[in-house]
Order: sequence, then structure tokens, then C-alpha cells
Amino acid sequence: MKVGVLLELGRHSNRFDYLDDKYLGVEIGDIVLVNLKGRLINGLVIEKNYYEGYSLSQKDLDESNKNLFSNYKYSSVEKIIEKNVLHPWWREWMEKMAFFYKVSTLKMFKTAFPPGWIGKSKNSLKKIYKFWIVCNKDIDHSKFRLTERQELLLREIKSHDGEWQSTLIKSGFNLKQINSLLNKGFIKKVKRQRITNISLNSYKTIEAANNIPILTDQQKKAIKAIQEMNEGDALLLWGETGSGKTEVYLRIVEKLLADKKSCLILAPEIGLIPQLIDRFSERLKKNVFEYHSNCSSTHRQAVWRILLKADEPFIVIGTRSSIFLPIKNLGIIIFDEEHDNSYKQENPMPCYDAREVAIDRLKRKETKVVFGTATPSLNIWKKVYFEKKFKLVKMPKRISIAKTPDIKIVDMRKEFKMGNSKILSKELLNSLINLKNKKEQAIILVPRRGYSGFLSCRSCGYIVNCPNCDTALTVHVGSKGGKWLSCHWCNFKRTYINNCPDCHSNAFKPFGIGTQRVIEFIGEELPDLRLLRFDRDTTSGKDGHRNILSEFSKGNADVIVGTQMIAKGIDIPNVTLSVVLAADGLLHRPDLSAEEKSLQLFLQLAGRSGRADKSGEVIFQTYQPNHPVISYLRKRDYESFLNENLQLRKNSNLFPFCRICLLKISGISNELTEKVSDRLAKYIKPFCKENKWELIGPSPSLVSKIGKKYRWQILIYGPDNSQIPLPNDNNLWGLVPINVSLVIDINPIEI
Repeated sequence: MKVGVLLELGRHSNRFDYLDDKYLGVEIGDIVLVNLKGRLINGLVIEKNYYEGYSLSQKDLDESNKNLFSNYKYSSVEKIIEKNVLHPWWREWMEKMAFFYKVSTLKMFKTAFPPGWIGKSKNSLKKIYKFWIVCNKDIDHSKFRLTERQELLLREIKSHDGEWQSTLIKSGFNLKQINSLLNKGFIKKVKRQRITNISLNSYKTIEAANNIPILTDQQKKAIKAIQEMNEGDALLLWGETGSGKTEVYLRIVEKLLADKKSCLILAPEIGLIPQLIDRFSERLKKNVFEYHSNCSSTHRQAVWRILLKADEPFIVIGTRSSIFLPIKNLGIIIFDEEHDNSYKQENPMPCYDAREVAIDRLKRKETKVVFGTATPSLNIWKKVYFEKKFKLVKMPKRISIAKTPDIKIVDMRKEFKMGNSKILSKELLNSLINLKNKKEQAIILVPRRGYSGFLSCRSCGYIVNCPNCDTALTVHVGSKGGKWLSCHWCNFKRTYINNCPDCHSNAFKPFGIGTQRVIEFIGEELPDLRLLRFDRDTTSGKDGHRNILSEFSKGNADVIVGTQMIAKGIDIPNVTLSVVLAADGLLHRPDLSAEEKSLQLFLQLAGRSGRADKSGEVIFQTYQPNHPVISYLRKRDYESFLNENLQLRKNSNLFPFCRICLLKISGISNELTEKVSDRLAKYIKPFCKENKWELIGPSPSLVSKIGKKYRWQILIYGPDNSQIPLPNDNNLWGLVPINVSLVIDINPIEI
């Protein structure tokens, strides 16, 4: 039997024919291991053909087929990696998504599949064995004296009736200790294939009692509205922070599981997953799976295998990539914090938006989608308010009996005039002092991680930039006081310098503040406060987010200082103070959505305070108290902001009332990258004109250089719901040489 296998080769994918002459039973939808020019590659079987006269191998072809195959020498399929990973409906859906996002079908499949299934193979044709260590029962213990450490090692092995050598080493023992026991005859080593048991979620038992709360009237209304939705419907659940949206999700999911329906719950950030896993696992006890990029490849592959075969209902909680999971009998898709831009992938292609993908899945009339948030995105609100396509349920009241805290705007210009040049205003310092006395907690948001924004000379204005990027280096400080400079774009690092390289002045100081600097300042001013830092530098690893939030929720710290991720979905009852520092820069980014993102962030953070019975306080420090966003923030009037901004965009034919596509071109040579950009613009301009689309560019990107690569872009935009006027052939890609990259971003977040 001959099979057609899709293989990924560089930026393209191609179909190659192989023989199943080892009688492996290869079928369409299998992932197989094949040899291509000496390289082992995983590919996807998309076609198979039986031909008359085929028996064992190509040499046994019947004479009647000799002319057909005499010019070809087919290689064999080496191994089946996974069986039947393509359900017909799912394949059709992915092919449609590939067309929309301008990628090959295999590229779309690879994005959806767990890592390791497509591309360069990590599978060896040889079985891999590990050392299993067991105790020797026949040894006479009286002949030898063991050290305390050897005794401990022996007890460890006995307690488990054997243990893997690698596990013992990870536990703190070493090879010398193990081999010493081996030489004395106390233990035996046996080679075994290791099969790993995988936990499919990170749930850790919660000590607190699992009390099921009494529903409020607005929660009951929301649950009723969601239960009455038809398959193919979408609903916006607009709930104030602390209004009980998660409890609504729990009740809906519980009912669907009882009806034998599975559920998919998405969160925008990995940091929000642990608390959702805990809440759903504690309430529903079983069949809760976790799926995101911090899970290992083995973990994600295991989830896929279960989903492909399982008939029982289950819950998957994950980030944007989980939208592609082939979940059968899917009752609902829930987007928590719907407004968050992390649901959109910017790079690499396909640049998909999980919300758009979910809306497309609704067309199959097999599930329903709920978008939950306290600050709806303009795009979703447009579908509710202007297009009337989505249903709307509001939950404007908090569950807490405490009054919703007012937002205090502190004018830092006045602070400076009164002689206070510190990072924190006097009012904020007083609030932090009272925090310890009241045994309450605070969240402080700082837009930037690190110690300070950049290093600059006050004499000549010299700024230390990254040699690879068109950005300034950020100052970082280690736990022992050591300083260094780091690029948050390409991760370049260099030593800290005290004198200006240009004019040699020693007036060389860091400007701006980061999370590290705020932690240091509070530690100096208020040494009694216990502090935690929550940013990308401190939350690496699978349980990084969970561990820090767990420490804070247990009351092991009074103040947590973090970047934007701290404003998302954190529900800790003892938090009574929410603070925004140095956020003025967020208001003035050269981005059409800067005001929307800023107001969402500020309101989300304000909602973290006073969520239980204690009254809360919100302090916002700014040098621009009269900015329009601050006015909406002070009044908590997000709906007026939405309606006024959408009307303005509609009148100006701006997104989301038009469709946008951004072509992002990058390369090592700026001259070549610019030439390729010009070439692409000239090629697609006639297609744009024919379809009544506009073309702007090419022009350098906002950050024109990242990681030694120069960046250019071409913006095209046209009527809403119209097709992107880019040809679906190889001519476009033929204009891009191998040392220049092109990314096509449909409806980009930033321009």
C-alpha cells in the first residue's frame, strides 16, 4: 500500500509518497515516522492507495504495474507514532482555518497538535531503557558497616519496593553512594523501559472547606440565560469584578457534566490557570485536564490521546492553544477575561485569535460560547451592541457586602511641588503603614519589570541601547545587590556601567521604575512589611505562578508587587488596597487600542480590592489626572467609553468596523528587508485595488530592530467581513528569500 504523507520542510510543507511494506496498518489520519534524505521526520498521512499486484515490497510489484512504478523508488514508513488523530469534522475545520490565516494545512495542524507530533522526530527506533534499582534480599547485612547516608538510601529503595536511579539522584543521592551499595551486594540494577505516569492537572488539595455559596439573584439570572442558549449561540457575561462569574461557570459546567457534555474553559494567562484548576477540581473532583505551554510535551500528548478516544465527559482548562482540541460532544466554551489580548497569537504564523476561532466553531451548531469579563473588548461589544449577534447578561453588583471602593487619583505633580520626589505619594505611604496594623494585604501594579526603565547620562543624554534591538536596556538588580542590563525583547545581557561611554560623565543614572525598584523602596521605607514580587522574572517554571500566589493568599506577605499579569483574575479576600504606579506611559503608546487596554487594566486592578466583607481602597498615581481615560476610570464608566469609542471608530471606518491585515517582514540586512517589502507591496497592490482595499507602506515597524533583525511592515485594510485580498498561491512567498521572514497577521493587536 502506498500512502501520501505531509511533511514540514522549512517554511513550506509538501506531500511525499511512502510504502507501508512493513504491514504496519497505516491509515489516513495517522502520524508516522519516515526517512527523508537520512533525516527522521514525523508526518501526517492524508491519503492511501492500494494497487493491484502489491504484496510485500516494491520488488514484488506485478508486471502489469511495472511501467507505473519503475521510475520511482519508494521508502518505507518506519513507525506509526499516533493512530487516527484526524476526525473528519476536525480536519475540515482546520483546513478552513488554514485558508483564513494564510498558512499551509500542515502548519495549521502542527499549531493545533501537541508539540512533537509533526516535524523533526525525537522518536528513536530503538527502545530507551533506564536503570531500576531493587534491594538484594539474599545479602548478609552483618558483613558490612554502612554510613548514615547509605542506610538512608537503602531505606528509600526498600520503602518503594525499588526505585529509578534517576529519581534517587534527583532526591539528593549520588552515583558514588549507589555504586557503593551495588559493589557490596545490597542492591541490584536492572535495565527497564520507563513508562511515566502523568498527572493531567496541577491540582493540589485545598485545606479550606469547600462551601458551596448561595447564589445571588443576578447569578441565577445569568445561569438561566446560559442554560437557555441554543447551540450556535454566543453570550457576553458582563460581570463586575467580584460579582461571582466563576461560580456561574462552575454551576453551568456541573449541569453539563451531568448531561454527559464536555466543557472547555480558557484563561488568557498561564498564571490564572492554577486557581481555576483548584476551584473546578475541588468542586467537581475528577476529569479536569490542564493544557497550556508550561505543560510538558508528554502531558499535552496524553491529553490529546484521551480526548480522541474518551466517551465520558470532561473539563479542559487551558490557554489559547486549547481552542483547537478535538473535544467531542462539547457543551460549552467559556472565555474568562475575554478582553485580554493574550488570546491573540502574534508570532509565529498562524496569527490566530482564539475568540475568532471559537466564533467560527459556532457555525457548526454543536456548542455555545460564553465570553466573561468585567471590561468587554470593543470587538465583542460591537457584536452585542451594534450587530445584535450576541446575547448579553449583566452582573453589575459585587457579592461582597462592602461598598465598592472609590478610586482615588493622586496628582504626582502636586506631590513634587510639595517636596515629595519619592516613588510613592504620602497618601499611599500612609495606607501601606495602616495595612500592617489592620492585618490586610495590598496589590501594587508596576507596568515594567526589572529595577528601572533605562540607563541614561544626565550630561549628554546618552542612552544605553541593546546592540540587537532598537530599544533601551533595562536595569536589573540581583538578590545580592549585583546589577546588570537586560533587553526584554531579545534577552541580551551586559554588565552595569557607572560612567557614560560617550562623554565619560559619572552623572549616569537609571530612569523610570520597575518592580525590583519598587520592592527595594518599600523595603527601605517600611521594613516591617513582607513583600513578594510577581513578574516574568519570578514566575518561571510550571508552578511559578501558583507558588507565589499561594504564599500571598496564605497571608505570608503583606504586599505583592507585579506587572500587568497581577491585575488578571486574582481573587484574594484579604486584599483591601489596589495601587497603580507609573502607568502614564501606557496611555501614550502609539497604538489605536492604547486607551482601551489601559482602561481595562486599571479597572481590572481596581476590582482586586475589597472583594470580601472588608472595605477596599484604590489609589492611582499619575502625572496626567485630566487624561480622558482617567475621567472614565474615576467614574468607573466603562460602558460610556465603549459606546463613544465604537461610534467614533464607526464614523472613521476604523477597526473593528473594517478588516485589517499586517504583513510583517524582517531580516538581518535592512537594505534587503526594505527591498523585499517594496517588492511585496507592488505585488499585492493590484489585488487590493481590485477588492477596494487600501494599502499603507511599506514602512519601518514601531520597534524597527529586534534580535539583530530589521523589521518592516505593510498594512492593508478593507470592508468588514470581506476576504483578505492576498493570493493563496506560492507567488507571494516566492518574493521572499530564505534569509527574510514574512508573517501575515490578520486583525493584528498592534500596528
